[in-house]
Amino acid sequence: YAFYYCRSLTSVTIPDSVTSIGDAAFANCYRLTSVTIPDSVTSIGDYAFSQCYSLTSVTIPDSVTSIGDYAFRKCSALTSVTIPDSVITIGDSAFSDCNALTSVTIGNSVTSIGDSAFFDCDALTSVTIGSSVISIGDSAFSRCFGLTSVTIPDSVTSIGDSAFSGCALTSVTIPDSVTSIGDHAFASCDALTSVTIPDSVITIGERAFSGCYSLTSVMIPDSVISIGDSAFCHSESLTSVTIGESVTSIGDNAFRECTALASVTIGESVTSIGDYAFYYCRAMTRLESRAEVPPACGYYALDDINKQSCELFVPIKSLDAYKAADQWEEFVFITGVDYDNPGSVGDTVSENGGVYVAANNDSIEITGADNAVITVYNINGQLVYSGTDTTISVPENGIYIVRVKGQTFKVAL
Repeated sequence: YAFYYCRSLTSVTIPDSVTSIGDAAFANCYRLTSVTIPDSVTSIGDYAFSQCYSLTSVTIPDSVTSIGDYAFRKCSALTSVTIPDSVITIGDSAFSDCNALTSVTIGNSVTSIGDSAFFDCDALTSVTIGSSVISIGDSAFSRCFGLTSVTIPDSVTSIGDSAFSGCALTSVTIPDSVTSIGDHAFASCDALTSVTIPDSVITIGERAFSGCYSLTSVMIPDSVISIGDSAFCHSESLTSVTIGESVTSIGDNAFRECTALASVTIGESVTSIGDYAFYYCRAMTRLESRAEVPPACGYYALDDINKQSCELFVPIKSLDAYKAADQWEEFVFITGVDYDNPGSVGDTVSENGGVYVAANNDSIEITGADNAVITVYNINGQLVYSGTDTTISVPENGIYIVRVKGQTFKVAL
């Protein structure tokens, strides 16, 4: 508190003999416009320059190893900052509410970005995160409304609660090192259209992507065990979801009011679907559950899906179980698929007999169709072909669903 509340102080020269700047040393020096920190300083204390409203620039030397909690909080004139490679930790709320801050470069020695470190820096458009960062703290970049892109380095293992909530991010690539995505981590990122979740992620927190209105599709990898409550609720542009084979539970409200959701694939390990999980998903036309035991459905879990038109695909050996299970039994069109046989068929295959579907390189070949209309869907339920051709080229290798003459075939290319 050496110069705390010196409201008329406009400049200061700190000599090379100084090794530390104490807590709140220059806090509330409203008129301080610039400061040069000498190479002798190793630590900047908590609140050291907090609420220095006129501070437009600061040079942090290579000698500094730690930046304290709230060190530059509410330095509302500060436009850019470079955190050198010497810094190991950035404290909680260190640069929060720096409303003029447009760019940040975080050095390659920083291992942790504190909670709310850049919270409410609403002019921030560019962030470079160093290659040594292991954890991104809770609300670290929350409410950075101008932040459109961020590269998360391979060193990061956890993304904290609300870390990027409310940002203007359009796309996010989460590296293979990340094992957990916190609650609300990307909530209300209205512009987010795509996200890649790697095979390393084990848990997706509550409301992690809720309110991501522009997100169109998501694939949840086999590594994920649980999808938190409301994880993707109100993602109104989401059209397709694939849930990996290790997920055992889908949380309450997980996909609630995803009003454009047309296709969902549920992995074989899911045992329970929470209350209202797919409530108000009225656009759904294709639901696939690969679990041999019908997952237990919570209150209104599958409510408001149009069960008169939505097709349900289930393991052929479990067909009768699904037809008798709570909420599953309400689907009018239930087709059994033998997932152990790439050329498998549904339970209606024998009605007209004589139809054969096979994979041939990058094409699907059909015999016995007798000029009937053939429709082909990809694994996300998107129509890729409709017509009477019996040799059909597909855009890429994968699993396709073929419907012809009242029969359903699953083909792997």
